Amino acid sequence: MSKFFSSVLIMALIAGVFTGCGGSLDETYQMVTLREASHTSIASPGFKFGFDTPKFIAVNGNVGLVRDGNLIEFFTGEDLENKVKMVEGKKYVAGVRKIFSPRVHFAIDFFVAGGDTIKVGEPYESRFPTLLKGFDEGQFEEIALGSITSSVRDLKEIYDTKFKVPEAELTYEEVNYKGEPEMAYLITLPKVRFILDDMDPGMELILKAIIAENLYFSGGLSYGGAPSNTLFPRSWRTSTKIGGKAKLEYIKYAGEVVPLVQ
Repeated sequence: MSKFFSSVLIMALIAGVFTGCGGSLDETYQMVTLREASHTSIASPGFKFGFDTPKFIAVNGNVGLVRDGNLIEFFTGEDLENKVKMVEGKKYVAGVRKIFSPRVHFAIDFFVAGGDTIKVGEPYESRFPTLLKGFDEGQFEEIALGSITSSVRDLKEIYDTKFKVPEAELTYEEVNYKGEPEMAYLITLPKVRFILDDMDPGMELILKAIIAENLYFSGGLSYGGAPSNTLFPRSWRTSTKIGGKAKLEYIKYAGEVVPLVQ
């Protein structure tokens, strides 16, 4: 499909949206690729763009990540996590506005899929992950990860320790340590697994992206004292190979570092 025809199509779709809402179309959404819209040289009234079926890597709450090759951009929208599910597996157009504060991102106005229009709108709050190019890992130790098991004797080696995890499997699965099942993120080391604890929404978005793209986790954890015998009895730790909870301190993703923000 030519860009001219695409632009005409998106203008027609959006005109229908505004007309159906009793409004008027005073600006057009220029049909471009995500890579083109990421360059400020692309002229569009009000920085309004139309994207053809953007690929969402992950969405958490009101913030999502969209990939175009090696380019990853943030998208926001009210209840975005649920609204993206409404267009999953469909051909659709996203009408967005490019926003420059507090960081460059795209606020979604609506999705158009077939004859359906899903209003999205800018959320009241967007919790972005903090991204750093450089990060001081000096306080994180390099330990023999293969020697740690769910045994208290081995876990003592990492009591009150911050340590690096160069590469590990990350999963989101059901665990039962409070008497009823709940979903949790787990890091799997050679002989032990840890439930990730105390993370912010931005970090959870990155964890979802790592799982969705089938990547290994790389980052830093901290481990407190002895695991609670009430929550994590020895028999349970032995059968599940879970050594309790570890605090997620930072994640490496897409050439940047996402630290815990408290």
